[in-house]
Amino acid sequence: MSNPFKKKLPKHKVSPIVKQKVLVDIQMIKQTLDIAEMYMRKNPKTRTNYFINLEN
Repeated sequence: MSNPFKKKLPKHKVSPIVKQKVLVDIQMIKQTLDIAEMYMRKNPKTRTNYFINLEN
């Protein structure tokens, strides 16, 4: 997969601060998805118990 930004701005360099912020955001999204997968896919009783408790 090629990077489309390298085609548009081949000589432009991203500042380290912006790069770090983007990487932190990506890491946070990845961790959120990992936690969601852990509770919803790998432990289906959690999902069932949650919805049963909401009805009561």
